[in-house]
Amino acid sequence: MRWPLRCLLVVAMLAVLVIAPVSGAPAETFLGLRNVDCNGVTVSGAGLPANASLTVMLTDPQQRALERQALTTSSSGAFIWRTRVSLSGLRSVRAVVTRPGASVPIAWTEHSVPSPCPLVNTGADDALPLAGLALSSIVVGFLLLTAVSYRRRAYQGRHVALR
Repeated sequence: MRWPLRCLLVVAMLAVLVIAPVSGAPAETFLGLRNVDCNGVTVSGAGLPANASLTVMLTDPQQRALERQALTTSSSGAFIWRTRVSLSGLRSVRAVVTRPGASVPIAWTEHSVPSPCPLVNTGADDALPLAGLALSSIVVGFLLLTAVSYRRRAYQGRHVALR
């Protein structure tokens, strides 16, 4: 009778050892980019240290900073940050989370879009200047053609320099 009791105790201890680390395991760190469009990005994170000061930085593929923000995580270790930043001409954007003053990131993620955002047109509409240039070119061409084809009908003799 002692043999089955010992086997039952060993199985129970193994079950406790297997289940115990799962319940006390730290949350998995998650960092995600959502709502990526040409006007902004939403960065969300979870599983980070609770009430910790962090720096979130958006960069382009060449690691140039587009936007930087200091954040504090919630008591559950999560944050959400929506920023309006122009992504014109970019095909991908990266979010990097670091502790203030540290160079080694805690987490980073990158998001690529199927086509780059169009470049921003900050100038005036080009139609009116182009129409003016076309009309003035036609007028100048007409005047040149008229000037070259003009012949004096009054004098039919030799050229003045040859007399």
